[in-house]
Order: sequence, then C-alpha cells, then structure tokens
Amino acid sequence: MGNTKFWDNMGYVILGLLLIGQVTVGWAFFIGQGAYLIGNTINLIRDFKLGRPVADKIKNTCFATITIGLIILRLV
Repeated sequence: MGNTKFWDNMGYVILGLLLIGQVTVGWAFFIGQGAYLIGNTINLIRDFKLGRPVADKIKNTCFATITIGLIILRLV
C-alpha cells in the first residue's frame, strides 16, 4: 500500500513540474522543457508502476518523446 501511496502523491509533483514548464517555457526554454521532461518521465514511470492502461502509457510516451524532440531541435 505504501508504494501505491507514493506513486499517487507523485501526481502532485508531476502537476507542479508541468505547471513550471508551462509558465517558464516562453522565456526560459530549457528550464521549461526540462520541467516538462522530468514531469513526463515520472508520469511514464508511474504509469508502469501503477499498472495504468495502455492508452495512458502511449500518451505519456508520446509527450516525453515530443519534449525530447523539441529540446533536440532547439539544440541543432
């Protein structure tokens, strides 16, 4: 039960990181995208740990991949 509670609480961390990303991406691209990447990665790990449906895993994989792609495009 404790492990599930940890991953449930990680939802709040994810929410905070995605809010930071949303607010900062316009003026500090890498800080914002970094927050998105960390949030999306935690969300993806959380999906597997909690046995979330495949649709959630696919969605969060896509979001993490898009974030990585945006960072790479900005670096090139």
